[in-house]
Amino acid sequence: MMKKTLSIGIVIVFIAITPAPAFAVGSGGFENASFSAKQLGTGAAVTATPDEPAAISYNPAGIADLPGVQVQGNANFISLMTFKDNDTTGSTRSSGTLNLVPTSYVTINPGKIFGDKLAFGVGTDSPFGLLNKYKSSDPAVHYTGWKNWLKMYTIKPTVAYKITDKISVGGGPMWYRIYDFGGMQAYPNILAAGAPFFTGLTTDGQIRINTAGNRWGWQMGALMKLSEKHRLGYYFRSPVVVKTSGLVKVENSSIGNFETGVHTKVSLPMNMTWAYAYQPTPKTHYEADFTWSHWSTYERQYFVTDPSGSAANDAILNAIRAADKDYRDGYGIQLGASHKLTKKLTLRGGSWFYWTPIPKTSFIPAVADANHLAVSIGAGYDINKYFTADLCYYNSFYFRRRINNSIGEALPNSSVDGTYTSYSQAFTVSLTMKWDDIFPRSLGNKGNEAEAPSIDITPAK
Repeated sequence: MMKKTLSIGIVIVFIAITPAPAFAVGSGGFENASFSAKQLGTGAAVTATPDEPAAISYNPAGIADLPGVQVQGNANFISLMTFKDNDTTGSTRSSGTLNLVPTSYVTINPGKIFGDKLAFGVGTDSPFGLLNKYKSSDPAVHYTGWKNWLKMYTIKPTVAYKITDKISVGGGPMWYRIYDFGGMQAYPNILAAGAPFFTGLTTDGQIRINTAGNRWGWQMGALMKLSEKHRLGYYFRSPVVVKTSGLVKVENSSIGNFETGVHTKVSLPMNMTWAYAYQPTPKTHYEADFTWSHWSTYERQYFVTDPSGSAANDAILNAIRAADKDYRDGYGIQLGASHKLTKKLTLRGGSWFYWTPIPKTSFIPAVADANHLAVSIGAGYDINKYFTADLCYYNSFYFRRRINNSIGEALPNSSVDGTYTSYSQAFTVSLTMKWDDIFPRSLGNKGNEAEAPSIDITPAK
């Protein structure tokens, strides 16, 4: 009884911290697909094997196969570091701090109450995000942003329906909440030299932008069990444009310190994933996924400010906070495998490769993305009938990018040119509580177990 109470308490703690500030690092652009240790441990190749509550975020059709009530909490500890080398302007790197991205999910399958066909769930996670910090004096980040952040979370009410024993569908709305989007950069007073309000101040000031907003989107998934050995999966996430607003604070401008309103639009891309899973034995499975993100809709990022009372300052703000992005579509391949070594222990491994959507002409250190390859390992352990724990660790290696564009070069001693290399790693812990037989017991069948146990990987019969 004590063990069970402790297990419940740990999971509840994980769920309680989920809405707290979090960041994410991109799997393409600033997209993040960190949902659970099982998902990441198999190289994120899970769309055709959605056998945990976190399936709400990568194929909600799968929760139709999860019996009873299941509660999952996940903690992703992520670190990303970027290095820039330039023989002329000097070298710099981002801080590379370790950050927590929590996620949590709950699924409910009433079983025979709805004919063993209907299941419900809700999840919260952070599918996009950004957080990095550089040395403010470096020419590559001085005017483009030495500290950058996009902090957000989603809430995903979900319904899944089993059309037949072999075909399931699921989906629902997604509420996006961006609670802090912005950054810090230098304010070039020298641009105001010819303005009527110029006071002779030529040293740089500082800008800080904080905006927030929310918007609804939606997602859906499908799962087809062709046979005991073969499964197909599909996932779709709608595009969303989140309108954010807030304040821009300027220190040491040509007219002193001031703040004014600002607003912008954050374009989050549509995503589709196709998956195939092969299970040669009841203990072993392999999967391959292909994902596409429609990043080409992210064409520009303009921070539009309210009038500050100074024509010179308004002109500077409009000039330095407007940027063309011209992203391309992003693509990725995920490969994964798992093997049930013992009755309680499952081993996992995988890899993924993503092609960056960011062209060299729009590259800035704030989103220092590149083609990258990741390798992951993981394990799951069934502690008892009700409680399982999963672990995962991965390394992601970003290909070197040689950048030579015109961003920032209109300002003195400013250029993002150089050779960029990034490296990320993450450690994820997942805890899951399962009450498979809660509905049969509540209906008076106290001597019976749930008709279908919680699946690890269970294809159609």
